[in-house]
Amino acid sequence: MKKLILLGLMMLLGLPLAAYSAPVEGPPAQGFNIGLGQDYTNYRDLKPHAVSISTNGTPIGCNIRHMYRTMLKVGYGFFDFLEVYIKLGGADYKFRGDIEDQFGNPEGVAKINTKWGFAYGAGLKGAYTFKNGLLVGADLQYLRHRQKYRARLTDLIGEDTSTGKVTLQEWQFGPFVGYKIMKFLPYVGVKYSDVRLKIRDCDGETTKLKADDHFGAFVGLTYDIMPQVKLNLEGRFIDETGVNFNVIFKF
Repeated sequence: MKKLILLGLMMLLGLPLAAYSAPVEGPPAQGFNIGLGQDYTNYRDLKPHAVSISTNGTPIGCNIRHMYRTMLKVGYGFFDFLEVYIKLGGADYKFRGDIEDQFGNPEGVAKINTKWGFAYGAGLKGAYTFKNGLLVGADLQYLRHRQKYRARLTDLIGEDTSTGKVTLQEWQFGPFVGYKIMKFLPYVGVKYSDVRLKIRDCDGETTKLKADDHFGAFVGLTYDIMPQVKLNLEGRFIDETGVNFNVIFKF
């Protein structure tokens, strides 16, 4: 019965929804649990959305660099194969945008630094462990943060600065497989992702961007220090490069 319920949930989650690069953080935990995680994204490309508007009427592409997110996760595992969780924390990052004219010729560069801002999200995780130790699961989550930024614009004329607010939101769906070896659980998975970035400057003009690559991979390892405490390390590749470390407390 558990297998049928889990399979139905995974199919339901996987059909209509997209995903992003937020960490999966291993299989679900039964009962009430709290986790503290530190995530670092080194690089990810974004491209102009079809309705982007920039200061000169042309799209601006950019790439995220050095994103730090510290998140507290509170979850509750129903049975031993399904967990619902929320995430609360903060984020800070930089990104660089290339400014082009209407003919596609480069006009300048925008280097943008954000201020530390509030981040939140929620997710649903399911997994089933077979008697031989093989684990099959999937994770679905949404994450969002909005914060102030300061930009330095450099072009042929000189330099200028501007301020505003930027909103980043992510959807993620990632199936994974793992194998339980004593206290260790290595796992690997793939994900389909969608990240959206909306930049609104102090003059009210808006630029919208979306992820350039949607498919990625991740690999992780969970270690049981004791029945109530777990450590998790996870890396992400292809669509972006990032790493995440978590400490999970189970009650």
